[in-house]
Amino acid sequence: MFDNHVTGWVAWTNARSVEVSLATEDGTLTSILEPNPFHPLASADVQATTFLVRRPPSTTSQIVTLRCGEDLVQVRRVASNLSSTMTLRAARDPSIRSGPNVDLPTVIVPVYADARATIECFESLDKARRPRGTDKDAFQVLAIDDASPEVELQRHLSELATAGKIRLLVNPVNLGFVGAINRALNEIQRGDVILLNSDTLVPPGFVDRLADVAYSAPNIGTVTPLSNNGDIFSFPTPNDVNPMPRYDEIVAIDRVASVANAGNAIDVASGIGFCLYVTRACLGSVGELSDNFDRGYLEDVDLCLRARTNGFRNVCAPSVYVGHHGSKSFQEEKRDLVLRNLSVLDRRFPDYRAECRAFEIADPLRPARAALERALPWPAEPSVLVLASERTCPAVTDALIRHLHLHSERTVLLSRDDNVLHLRAAGGHLPQTTRLRLDTEVDIANAGDVLRRLSPMRVEILEPNLPSRLIELIRCLDVPIDRWLISESIGEIASVPSDTAPLLVPSKTAKAYAQSRWPDRMIVLHDWPTCSLTLPPISANDKSLAIVPSTPTLACLQMIQTLADRLWRRKPSLPIVIAGATCGDHRLMSRPNIFVTGAIAADELGDVLRPHNPGWILTDFERPVFGHPLVETARQATRPVAYRDWSGGALKPRKGDLAISAIVNAAALADLVVDWVTRS
Repeated sequence: MFDNHVTGWVAWTNARSVEVSLATEDGTLTSILEPNPFHPLASADVQATTFLVRRPPSTTSQIVTLRCGEDLVQVRRVASNLSSTMTLRAARDPSIRSGPNVDLPTVIVPVYADARATIECFESLDKARRPRGTDKDAFQVLAIDDASPEVELQRHLSELATAGKIRLLVNPVNLGFVGAINRALNEIQRGDVILLNSDTLVPPGFVDRLADVAYSAPNIGTVTPLSNNGDIFSFPTPNDVNPMPRYDEIVAIDRVASVANAGNAIDVASGIGFCLYVTRACLGSVGELSDNFDRGYLEDVDLCLRARTNGFRNVCAPSVYVGHHGSKSFQEEKRDLVLRNLSVLDRRFPDYRAECRAFEIADPLRPARAALERALPWPAEPSVLVLASERTCPAVTDALIRHLHLHSERTVLLSRDDNVLHLRAAGGHLPQTTRLRLDTEVDIANAGDVLRRLSPMRVEILEPNLPSRLIELIRCLDVPIDRWLISESIGEIASVPSDTAPLLVPSKTAKAYAQSRWPDRMIVLHDWPTCSLTLPPISANDKSLAIVPSTPTLACLQMIQTLADRLWRRKPSLPIVIAGATCGDHRLMSRPNIFVTGAIAADELGDVLRPHNPGWILTDFERPVFGHPLVETARQATRPVAYRDWSGGALKPRKGDLAISAIVNAAALADLVVDWVTRS
């Protein structure tokens, strides 16, 4: 990319023509490329050439596009090659915002496609324009038709403009998000602006309340609301895509948020452009969006970080809630665009990613989400409470919740961390953020009230050892209690109460384990479906040993290292593939005979193992973790499988399998596995 031209190489392997085009604000320049048989990339099967496109002077970004026939091969934004003549006037004193001559904020909506979502967005803006009980507009709308290919959308925008409901700019060629926004900013010389995606739904009064937060302190530059789909601003689950509510549901959530979080302004590293309020003072300081990013992602973050560098704060207004479909413009390209633009952002703000990780850990927005969550109505249907803790394998907990969901039972996970219960309903429903403390009698009474609000019909306990306060709290709910044997170390017999209630187990191995330790207790098998694992016939050459760990513990890592050392001495040509995550993936990958796949799901196990031609599988070798989807799937593989025999010999192994005594140490287990592999 140069100021006067764009140049590059292109190679293609079919007979279709290749064209390169440059889109500017004045039109599009297109050239058909002729193959050069002497080009370094050319061969008998490959056509190639060098291209060069001249760039006319422009104060806006330009778009370079490569097409091969009907296929879009590459689209890149090129920064402007002339200095912008844009002038952004400074804001007046915030104290005069309520005066009669205040400049109205402008909502800027770039439009390209998705007519249905865009039309709904403008309908919600029209409903939000005039606060109830007034006859004056609270804001104006400027739409930019960024060369939309949808005739219905073009017609609708034209009708809105004719009716005086919006101002409309029409780009003759597609300039992308940055080009469209910057053209709009050049048109708006006064007042604050709100950058709004066309796939959003906004509630009444959202602009006024965003403005109230923006002017609650003199150094606030940008304000972002909560949303169902807004990364760190997502509600109820942050950094996730929550279901898109209907318009009436958005209005209801927003109405509750306006009370539950009234006046709150929470500092964040940067805002997000799905709905970003920017004050005129901030605009005057930072100017336009940067042209240094490929279209669609992180230009808004760059603007916020530049604003912060200039002394402005970026804040969240949790008293406002905006619905956002999200990712409709570049669904297939999103990952590449984000990674490409992140590299640009890293060069400009090298500490930003680390700051984001620290923000996610601290989660300063959690109290605001929790306040909103408590104030909203929760689903009224009965629920099953699933109680687990750090000692409970998350994969097993998730498997049980999926099993209950298949039986149409609503579940709420109560995840215990010391004296705190974290509540998370399955399916993204409320609650997701609520935390209950168990320190005092008052805390326990409050926790009981909250749990009764969930309409519990049963409690499923997966945790081995419960504190007495929590046991009493659960008993006070006066609902049936199911106790599960999920994870149990040898000798921890006392962790399962010796009362007469049945003990539920998720596998035959767990049943045999429990019967050998508590022979007088009723043991009931309630297994859930296991993914099938079918592998192709073993190839005689290049066989590998597959290890499927259940938990990424230090003991697991040490066991794998011991086994790898001994197998390397006996059979250095035999590779090991670890299907799953460990607590030392990089350390293991540095060994010449080990490959680690990283975390996988049970239904991915077959696809992950297939290329490695596993001749043997080792799993379930650490400590008992009953019902683990990966372990249960691996044990049914069409391969010889080695495992610790937690049944104490009660279950007969399949032909070719290696059932290892539960009491042998790591070194002895490694020797047994090496002998098993090398003699077969």
